[in-house]
Amino acid sequence: MFGYIIYTQKDFQKNRSFYEMLRKEFLRYGIRLNLMLYEQFQKEPQITEPLPRFVINRSRFHSVARLFESLGVRVFNTALVTAVTNDKLATYRHLQGVVPLMECIDGRDYVTGSFPYPIILKSRHGHGGTEVFMADSAEEEKAAVTALHGKKYLVQKCCSDLGRDVRVYILGNQIISAVLRTSETHFQSNYSLGGTVCLYPLNHYEKNLVSSVLNQFPLDYAGIDFTFHEGKAVFNEIEDVVGARMLYEVSDINIAKLFAAYIVSALFSS
Repeated sequence: MFGYIIYTQKDFQKNRSFYEMLRKEFLRYGIRLNLMLYEQFQKEPQITEPLPRFVINRSRFHSVARLFESLGVRVFNTALVTAVTNDKLATYRHLQGVVPLMECIDGRDYVTGSFPYPIILKSRHGHGGTEVFMADSAEEEKAAVTALHGKKYLVQKCCSDLGRDVRVYILGNQIISAVLRTSETHFQSNYSLGGTVCLYPLNHYEKNLVSSVLNQFPLDYAGIDFTFHEGKAVFNEIEDVVGARMLYEVSDINIAKLFAAYIVSALFSS
């Protein structure tokens, strides 16, 4: 038996170690995990036999997931999850009225002054804390729009508690662990941007917030991020292709081992 793991060329260079960890875990089950690059499917979208038993889609592109799903191949995460969660505006619209979140408007419809400064401008399809800007004035807002280089974006009210957020690691729609990220120097606290991290015990309210999100999405392996406004958690985003560096930094949880075991269980129980 074999499966595919799909990365873009750029992302694979950053995540080679996670691929190797997963590959070794699958070998324990006698399963080969073959690396495929998303760019290959752009050039040759036809899938040849034999088909993989499963696909781990780490490309952020739902089109390749839909291609395999149309052939009856189980994809982790599903095409639907990838399509919605990699578009921040689509995610907010999907969760509007379900969980607390900071109000946002499509950048195409935003009128300067609609939200009080500071405001957040972010690319709809960015990830890892990239393409996110805070503007304290109309001039900074204009500069942020310019820096987005014509990409689709949204404008969002700014939460009150800056430089602090939590990532909740989800496997099989269950909470595995949560990590608090903080920064003393920047409004963003992403680990990749220099934030500090520690394990975070979720309170009852926060667990309910996560459960409300999970009731809307079947997440195989993903991260749910929330920020804080006036001391309470508010939903921020879902990371479809969640990184594990923080989790390995602060705990002894082997998420690659757990992910492989989850996939094997899902395949043989279906």
